[in-house]
Amino acid sequence: MVISMKIVFNSSPLIFLSQLGFLEKFLDSNDNFYLPATVQQEINAKQD
Repeated sequence: MVISMKIVFNSSPLIFLSQLGFLEKFLDSNDNFYLPATVQQEINAKQD
């Protein structure tokens, strides 16, 4: 039996990975990711 799982993010880990320069490498993996619309809006609104 194969279980398919998705990784769901909130904004803090994505922002942290981006600041460390690891976000692109992490998202290039073979995992399934789900980014809720509210998280996307929060990231787009954040000005660091």
